[in-house]
Amino acid sequence: MAGKLALTLLLSVSTFLCAGALAAEEKKDRDTLVRDDLSEMRDSDLWIYNDVEKAFELARKTSRPLLIVFR
Repeated sequence: MAGKLALTLLLSVSTFLCAGALAAEEKKDRDTLVRDDLSEMRDSDLWIYNDVEKAFELARKTSRPLLIVFR
């Protein structure tokens, strides 16, 4: 019985400490998030960023629809 109580107490304390560590993590502002996304999109093979002509050409070749997002 005492072992179960000690285990429950240990799990409660460790959960509390982990939650505090996560809350203390630095939050990124919107500009940083946008810059990070931009660098990921430019290096990705899944996206064509800022090259409409290339996007239309690829859409014609693959017979797939094209989605253009304006920011």
